[in-house]
Formats: sequence, structure tokens, C-alpha cells
Amino acid sequence: RDLRTMDRSTSFTVREQAGHSLKSSIKHQFTRDERDSPILPSRGSLIKMEQEFAGLGGNVEFFRHDMELQFNKKLILDSVIQLSLAGGIMKNPNPNTEIRINDRFFLGGPLTLRGFNTKGVGPHSEGNALGGDVYWASGLHLYTPLPFRPGKGGFGDFFRSHFFVNAGNVYNIQTDKPIIENLRGLSEEFRLAYGAGIVLMMGNIARLELNYVVPVRAQTGDSINSGLQFGIGVTFL
Repeated sequence: RDLRTMDRSTSFTVREQAGHSLKSSIKHQFTRDERDSPILPSRGSLIKMEQEFAGLGGNVEFFRHDMELQFNKKLILDSVIQLSLAGGIMKNPNPNTEIRINDRFFLGGPLTLRGFNTKGVGPHSEGNALGGDVYWASGLHLYTPLPFRPGKGGFGDFFRSHFFVNAGNVYNIQTDKPIIENLRGLSEEFRLAYGAGIVLMMGNIARLELNYVVPVRAQTGDSINSGLQFGIGVTFL
């Protein structure tokens, strides 16, 4: 792997980790998906857990655990309410080295935390995202048919109105502080945004979102993206 600093404005913190690194890891993943659609489900749940251990060879060492939960419930008038939760933590078994930037957790953007730019949440140095070793994120969504249901029974069924609230945080655990203080920082320094928009389902391949987002809560150094935000992808939180 190669981390390059192509811009003269790149912070010294990032430049310190620039260059080649070799990672050899083993990964385990458990998935239980009972949703009726992976792109825009109307019912069912998803449980996904992933563990990765790096350090079998090379110069990268860490243990990482991720988890994602999603619950969908169909309501009246073809409306769907969805609750999404995600979180992860990672730790370096070698206290003399730090986790590299290209292995850390990042948060922000239309696929994770709307109302912020991609990787716009969490620790930054001179405008460069540094990521963190623990994060959590959540989303509460309401999907409804378009008003007056234009194109019902045809192309119009691929569109949905979308109302949502997103919250989350990415944080670096400080080993010199008590666990309670780290938990307080992780929970109290969260970001929050809400908004509404339109979702276009592209079969079972991907989906498009065009939302108007209002960030309500942010921290110093965050890269905020208020107003219209466009996203395309397979997995949205």
C-alpha cells in the first residue's frame, strides 16, 4: 500500500505516515440479511459483523471490529420506517506504534452522515481528515411514495420521498484517560443533521439520493455540507 501526499498543503501529521506499508490480515464476516431488498427495503432486518486482525506479516498491526444493524417496518400508505445503527472499534496491540491513517475509521458524506462532506467528521489537521479508532453512527428514515403518486404502477414506483435524521461521531481513544471520560467524549461530541429529499432506486444495483440537509450539531474542524447533497451508492446508513 502507498499513502501519498500529492499536495503541498498536506499537513505534517499526514506526511509523517506517507509512503509504503505492508498489511497482512485475516478477516471474518457474519451476515444475516432478511430484508426484501438490499437497496431500498420495505421490511426485514440486517445484522452484519466483521472482525479483522492485521499483524500476520508486514508492518501494520491492529484488531478491528465493525457492526451494522438495520430494521425496516412497513406502515400505512406504502410508507416505510427504517432504523440504521453502525459502530466500530480498533486497537493496536503494539503500544509503541499508532494505527495508520489509511486503516482508521472515517465518517461523513451522503453514504454515512449526511450534512457533512466525505470524511468531514472527526479529527482533522490543517484541513486533512485523520480518522479515528472508534465510531458510531445512526439514522432514522421515513420513505414514502411521491406526493400524488405520479407514474404509479410504472417508472414512478422507483422514486421515494425521504425524511431522515442522522447522528454519529468518530473519536480517538485516549489511553491516559479513564474509560468513563472517553465514553463521555464519544457520546457528547456527536454530530446531528436532518433533512428531506428524493430517492431513486436503480433496480437492485444502486440508488441515488438528492437531499436538502440541515446540520444541527457539529464540532470545530468538521467539514460541513449544508443544503443540497447528492449521493450514489449501494449501502447507505
